[in-house]
Amino acid sequence: VAMEPPTSLSPDAVRDEKLKVLRSLRRFSLADIARDTVRGQYSHGVSGGEEVQGYLEEANVPLDSRTETFVALRAHIDTWRWSKVPFYLRTGKRMARRSSRIVIEFANPPFPLFPENPVGVTNRLVIELQPEEAIKLQIMAKQPGSGVQMQQVALNLDLQSAFQQRRAEAYERLLIDVVRGRLTHFMRRDELEAAWAWADPIIEGWKTLGEKPQQYAAGSWGPAASFALLARDGFSWFE
Repeated sequence: VAMEPPTSLSPDAVRDEKLKVLRSLRRFSLADIARDTVRGQYSHGVSGGEEVQGYLEEANVPLDSRTETFVALRAHIDTWRWSKVPFYLRTGKRMARRSSRIVIEFANPPFPLFPENPVGVTNRLVIELQPEEAIKLQIMAKQPGSGVQMQQVALNLDLQSAFQQRRAEAYERLLIDVVRGRLTHFMRRDELEAAWAWADPIIEGWKTLGEKPQQYAAGSWGPAASFALLARDGFSWFE
Protein backbone atom coordinates (compact mmCIF):
# COMPACT_ATOMS: atom_id res chain seq x y z
CA VAL A 1 0.00 0.00 0.00
CA ALA A 2 2.74 2.46 0.95
CA MET A 3 5.24 1.62 -1.79
CA GLU A 4 5.78 3.80 -4.84
CA PRO A 5 5.09 2.36 -8.32
CA PRO A 6 8.00 0.15 -9.46
CA THR A 7 9.77 0.84 -12.72
CA SER A 8 8.65 -2.60 -13.94
CA LEU A 9 7.04 -5.77 -12.61
CA SER A 10 10.37 -7.57 -12.36
CA PRO A 11 11.05 -9.13 -8.93
CA ASP A 12 13.92 -6.78 -8.11
CA ALA A 13 12.03 -3.65 -9.17
CA VAL A 14 9.08 -4.53 -6.93
CA ARG A 15 11.24 -5.58 -4.00
CA ASP A 16 13.39 -2.47 -4.29
CA GLU A 17 10.30 -0.33 -3.68
CA LYS A 18 9.22 -2.49 -0.74
CA LEU A 19 12.68 -2.09 0.75
CA LYS A 20 12.42 1.69 0.53
CA VAL A 21 9.23 1.58 2.60
CA LEU A 22 10.80 -0.65 5.25
CA ARG A 23 13.81 1.64 5.53
CA SER A 24 11.50 4.67 5.84
CA LEU A 25 9.61 3.28 8.83
CA ARG A 26 10.16 5.60 11.77
CA ARG A 27 12.03 3.96 14.63
CA PHE A 28 10.29 3.75 18.01
CA SER A 29 11.76 5.35 21.11
CA LEU A 30 10.99 3.78 24.48
CA ALA A 31 8.36 6.47 25.04
CA ASP A 32 6.84 5.69 21.63
CA ILE A 33 6.66 2.00 22.52
CA ALA A 34 4.86 2.73 25.78
CA ARG A 35 2.40 5.10 24.08
CA ASP A 36 1.85 3.65 20.61
CA THR A 37 1.97 -0.14 21.01
CA VAL A 38 -0.38 -2.60 22.72
CA ARG A 39 0.47 -6.20 23.59
CA GLY A 40 -2.21 -8.70 24.43
CA GLN A 41 -2.63 -12.31 25.53
CA TYR A 42 -5.92 -14.15 25.15
CA SER A 43 -7.73 -15.56 28.14
CA HIS A 44 -10.66 -17.99 28.45
CA GLY A 45 -13.53 -17.17 26.11
CA VAL A 46 -15.77 -18.34 23.28
CA SER A 47 -14.33 -18.73 19.79
CA GLY A 48 -16.16 -20.23 16.83
CA GLY A 49 -19.14 -21.00 19.05
CA GLU A 50 -17.06 -23.13 21.43
CA GLU A 51 -15.52 -22.39 24.79
CA VAL A 52 -11.74 -22.25 24.58
CA GLN A 53 -9.09 -22.03 27.25
CA GLY A 54 -6.75 -19.13 27.75
CA TYR A 55 -3.20 -19.02 26.43
CA LEU A 56 -1.69 -19.73 29.86
CA GLU A 57 -3.87 -22.86 30.07
CA GLU A 58 -2.56 -24.26 26.78
CA ALA A 59 -0.29 -27.31 26.87
CA ASN A 60 3.43 -26.62 27.35
CA VAL A 61 2.89 -22.91 28.09
CA PRO A 62 4.51 -21.67 31.34
CA LEU A 63 2.04 -20.11 33.77
CA ASP A 64 4.15 -16.96 33.92
CA SER A 65 4.58 -16.64 30.14
CA ARG A 66 4.64 -13.10 28.81
CA THR A 67 4.44 -14.16 25.18
CA GLU A 68 2.04 -11.90 23.32
CA THR A 69 -0.74 -13.32 21.15
CA PHE A 70 -1.92 -9.88 20.02
CA VAL A 71 -0.19 -6.70 18.89
CA ALA A 72 -1.59 -3.34 17.81
CA LEU A 73 0.50 -0.30 17.05
CA ARG A 74 0.64 3.07 15.34
CA ALA A 75 3.45 3.45 12.82
CA HIS A 76 4.74 6.27 10.65
CA ILE A 77 6.54 6.24 7.31
CA ASP A 78 8.90 9.17 6.91
CA THR A 79 8.49 9.99 3.22
CA TRP A 80 7.06 13.05 1.50
CA ARG A 81 3.91 11.16 0.49
CA TRP A 82 3.08 9.70 3.89
CA SER A 83 4.23 12.51 6.16
CA LYS A 84 1.78 12.92 9.08
CA VAL A 85 -0.29 9.93 7.94
CA PRO A 86 -0.60 7.30 10.71
CA PHE A 87 -0.60 3.60 9.90
CA TYR A 88 -2.45 1.39 12.39
CA LEU A 89 -1.58 -2.31 12.43
CA ARG A 90 -3.40 -5.05 14.33
CA THR A 91 -2.84 -8.81 14.42
CA GLY A 92 -3.70 -11.53 16.89
CA LYS A 93 -4.81 -15.06 17.67
CA ARG A 94 -8.21 -16.22 18.94
CA MET A 95 -9.87 -13.10 17.58
CA ALA A 96 -13.58 -12.67 16.89
CA ARG A 97 -13.10 -13.64 13.27
CA ARG A 98 -10.23 -14.73 11.08
CA SER A 99 -9.77 -12.11 8.40
CA SER A 100 -7.11 -10.04 6.68
CA ARG A 101 -7.90 -6.64 5.25
CA ILE A 102 -6.45 -3.26 4.42
CA VAL A 103 -8.58 -0.21 5.21
CA ILE A 104 -7.68 3.17 3.73
CA GLU A 105 -9.60 5.99 5.38
CA PHE A 106 -9.72 9.23 3.44
CA ALA A 107 -9.40 12.56 5.20
CA ASN A 108 -12.50 14.72 5.48
CA PRO A 109 -12.41 18.10 3.71
CA PRO A 110 -11.45 20.96 6.04
CA PHE A 111 -14.80 22.68 5.51
CA PRO A 112 -17.95 20.53 5.91
CA LEU A 113 -20.52 21.24 3.21
CA PHE A 114 -23.14 19.26 5.13
CA PRO A 115 -22.58 20.20 8.80
CA GLU A 116 -25.81 18.56 9.96
CA ASN A 117 -24.51 15.11 9.00
CA PRO A 118 -22.68 12.69 11.33
CA VAL A 119 -19.20 13.75 12.40
CA GLY A 120 -16.36 11.31 11.87
CA VAL A 121 -17.92 9.33 9.00
CA THR A 122 -15.42 9.23 6.16
CA ASN A 123 -14.99 7.63 2.77
CA ARG A 124 -13.12 4.33 2.99
CA LEU A 125 -11.49 1.90 0.60
CA VAL A 126 -11.54 -1.62 2.05
CA ILE A 127 -9.40 -4.32 0.44
CA GLU A 128 -10.45 -7.76 1.70
CA LEU A 129 -7.71 -10.38 1.44
CA GLN A 130 -9.03 -13.31 3.50
CA PRO A 131 -11.27 -15.28 3.73
CA GLU A 132 -12.92 -13.56 0.77
CA GLU A 133 -11.27 -11.42 -1.85
CA ALA A 134 -13.12 -8.18 -2.48
CA ILE A 135 -12.69 -4.45 -2.91
CA LYS A 136 -15.24 -2.19 -1.21
CA LEU A 137 -15.51 1.55 -1.58
CA GLN A 138 -17.61 3.15 1.15
CA ILE A 139 -18.65 6.67 0.20
CA MET A 140 -21.04 9.31 1.46
CA ALA A 141 -24.01 9.73 -0.89
CA LYS A 142 -27.04 12.00 -0.76
CA GLN A 143 -30.24 10.31 0.35
CA PRO A 144 -33.14 10.48 -2.15
CA GLY A 145 -35.48 13.40 -1.61
CA SER A 146 -35.39 17.16 -1.37
CA GLY A 147 -33.13 17.27 1.68
CA VAL A 148 -29.35 17.14 1.86
CA GLN A 149 -28.96 14.26 4.30
CA MET A 150 -25.96 12.06 3.54
CA GLN A 151 -25.66 8.33 4.05
CA GLN A 152 -22.73 5.96 3.75
CA VAL A 153 -23.17 3.48 0.89
CA ALA A 154 -20.92 0.72 -0.40
CA LEU A 155 -19.70 0.04 -3.92
CA ASN A 156 -18.52 -3.57 -3.83
CA LEU A 157 -16.43 -5.72 -6.15
CA ASP A 158 -16.55 -9.38 -5.14
CA LEU A 159 -13.68 -11.00 -7.02
CA GLN A 160 -15.01 -14.52 -6.46
CA SER A 161 -18.32 -13.59 -8.10
CA ALA A 162 -16.72 -11.53 -10.86
CA PHE A 163 -14.39 -14.36 -11.88
CA GLN A 164 -16.19 -17.69 -11.85
CA GLN A 165 -13.12 -19.89 -12.17
CA ARG A 166 -11.60 -21.30 -9.02
CA ARG A 167 -8.98 -19.01 -7.49
CA ALA A 168 -5.81 -20.51 -6.05
CA GLU A 169 -5.39 -20.32 -2.28
CA ALA A 170 -2.56 -18.29 -0.76
CA TYR A 171 -0.11 -21.16 -0.32
CA GLU A 172 -1.05 -22.63 -3.68
CA ARG A 173 0.02 -19.38 -5.34
CA LEU A 174 3.31 -19.39 -3.46
CA LEU A 175 4.04 -23.00 -4.39
CA ILE A 176 3.28 -22.24 -8.04
CA ASP A 177 5.65 -19.26 -7.83
CA VAL A 178 8.36 -21.53 -6.41
CA VAL A 179 7.97 -24.03 -9.25
CA ARG A 180 8.03 -21.28 -11.88
CA GLY A 181 10.86 -19.32 -10.28
CA ARG A 182 8.82 -16.17 -9.64
CA LEU A 183 10.48 -14.22 -6.83
CA THR A 184 8.21 -11.19 -6.59
CA HIS A 185 6.18 -12.42 -3.60
CA PHE A 186 9.19 -13.58 -1.59
CA MET A 187 11.19 -11.31 0.69
CA ARG A 188 14.78 -10.64 -0.24
CA ARG A 189 17.48 -10.79 2.46
CA ASP A 190 17.85 -7.02 2.67
CA GLU A 191 14.06 -6.73 3.12
CA LEU A 192 14.17 -9.14 6.05
CA GLU A 193 17.07 -7.27 7.61
CA ALA A 194 15.26 -3.93 7.26
CA ALA A 195 12.05 -5.38 8.73
CA TRP A 196 13.85 -6.79 11.77
CA ALA A 197 15.87 -3.60 12.21
CA TRP A 198 12.52 -1.87 12.77
CA ALA A 199 10.85 -4.63 14.82
CA ASP A 200 13.72 -5.66 17.12
CA PRO A 201 13.84 -2.37 19.10
CA ILE A 202 10.10 -2.72 19.78
CA ILE A 203 10.57 -6.22 21.21
CA GLU A 204 13.54 -5.07 23.29
CA GLY A 205 11.52 -2.07 24.46
CA TRP A 206 8.77 -4.35 25.75
CA LYS A 207 11.37 -6.26 27.75
CA THR A 208 12.75 -3.02 29.18
CA LEU A 209 9.30 -1.77 30.17
CA GLY A 210 8.62 -5.11 31.83
CA GLU A 211 4.85 -4.94 31.54
CA LYS A 212 2.71 -8.04 31.14
CA PRO A 213 0.57 -8.40 28.00
CA GLN A 214 -2.95 -7.13 28.55
CA GLN A 215 -5.63 -9.79 28.76
CA TYR A 216 -8.44 -10.09 26.23
CA ALA A 217 -11.17 -12.70 26.00
CA ALA A 218 -10.80 -15.30 23.28
CA GLY A 219 -13.33 -14.51 20.55
CA SER A 220 -13.07 -10.76 21.06
CA TRP A 221 -11.26 -8.09 19.04
CA GLY A 222 -8.43 -7.61 21.51
CA PRO A 223 -7.70 -5.65 24.69
CA ALA A 224 -9.45 -2.38 25.45
CA ALA A 225 -6.18 -0.47 25.11
CA SER A 226 -6.10 -1.28 21.39
CA PHE A 227 -9.37 0.61 20.92
CA ALA A 228 -8.11 3.52 23.01
CA LEU A 229 -5.02 3.67 20.78
CA LEU A 230 -7.19 4.75 17.85
CA ALA A 231 -9.85 6.60 19.82
CA ARG A 232 -7.36 9.18 21.06
CA ASP A 233 -6.73 10.12 17.41
CA GLY A 234 -10.44 10.16 16.57
CA PHE A 235 -10.45 6.82 14.73
CA SER A 236 -11.82 3.32 15.27
CA TRP A 237 -10.98 -0.13 13.96
CA PHE A 238 -12.98 -1.33 10.96
CA GLU A 239 -14.78 -4.52 11.98
